[in-house]
Amino acid sequence: MAKVKGFKALRYNEEKVNNISDVIAPPYDVINKEQQEHLYSLHENNIIKVDLNKTEGDTKYEEAKSIFNSWINDQVLIQEEKECIYPYHQTFTYKGKDYERIGIIALVKLSEFSDKIILPHEETFSGPKADRLKLMKSCKTNISPIFGVYDNSDNKVEKLVKEFIKSNNPIIEAKSLDGIMNKLWKIDNFQTISEISSYFETKEILIADGHHRYETSLNYHRENPDSETENVMFYLTGTIQEGLLINPTHRILNKTSSSKDITGSVLESFYTEKWLGDMNEDSLEPDEFFYIDKKNDTNLKCKIKEKDLVSFYSMSVYAVQEKIIDLFKESYENVGHFKSLEDAKSSINSESIGLILPKFIPADIMKVVLNNDKMPQKSTYFYPKVATGLLFNKLY
Repeated sequence: MAKVKGFKALRYNEEKVNNISDVIAPPYDVINKEQQEHLYSLHENNIIKVDLNKTEGDTKYEEAKSIFNSWINDQVLIQEEKECIYPYHQTFTYKGKDYERIGIIALVKLSEFSDKIILPHEETFSGPKADRLKLMKSCKTNISPIFGVYDNSDNKVEKLVKEFIKSNNPIIEAKSLDGIMNKLWKIDNFQTISEISSYFETKEILIADGHHRYETSLNYHRENPDSETENVMFYLTGTIQEGLLINPTHRILNKTSSSKDITGSVLESFYTEKWLGDMNEDSLEPDEFFYIDKKNDTNLKCKIKEKDLVSFYSMSVYAVQEKIIDLFKESYENVGHFKSLEDAKSSINSESIGLILPKFIPADIMKVVLNNDKMPQKSTYFYPKVATGLLFNKLY
């Protein structure tokens, strides 16, 4: 099954960069223009200048290559002497509750999705894959790890890693823009690395975040088939832990032309009840969603009917996609996607329709994957994200 191994990571040299918090960034695809500008100004060596360079056109990839290579030449980035696996611990507060999440960063051997070892769960877009391939060709490096989850019901790797970090100091401590504390250790003991590698030989890995980067790595390896490109950097974490939050991406139908028709169809297609209370994703079951039509003063809590449960995997994200978004695609201008519940709510106006979706559980997502199916684009939002800039994997 999954082939996991250690690697000689490239990382920031703390003799050159005093505060690693100043050079890390969120994943490229969740950074807005304002955050990009802030990260640019935060430190001259912030990874944003490589991962999301703001130069216009394809020139940005050459610019990223030049910057990244200069950091290596100037020893702003240095490479480990031994192959390592890196325990990665995150602590954060979400909705007033404290969480922690433990995982590892390692290399995983690439495999085709048809092999059922690395499992995707969402559809991808061609644009981001083209962008990431150009960056990979320029820098010849995995700039950020793909986020993968696995069944950890035996808790074996977690126990091993927690024992290790109790008696060893972290090599990196850095706080993300959103206040998440990231700590990284390194395991360079051959026996321990072998034990972790052997453990994953019976495991499948579900891609939580980074579908575009994984498919890009496959394409890059096809074009450059050698031992350096056959692996990709992954962050691997177990599905059974409180700190693995799988939040929804809410949908807003903008500039609707026939909201009354859409609302009428929703009332027929779902079990509905008028809703006067707070519309909070935490109060929804996986087969429920909130529907907001301000123009017609309609707030509903909706539930999938029994006859549709199997075809929609008992998940409202499928039902919303088929029975509202696809069915009425001529009745609105575009779909807005929102990770934040507050941002979604504040974006709903008299010309739009709001669709507030529930959280996900890993078992439901696995049902989809094991049925050779994928979820609609931009369905899940695994939180917290993995910081970019902690480690890099050279492909040459």
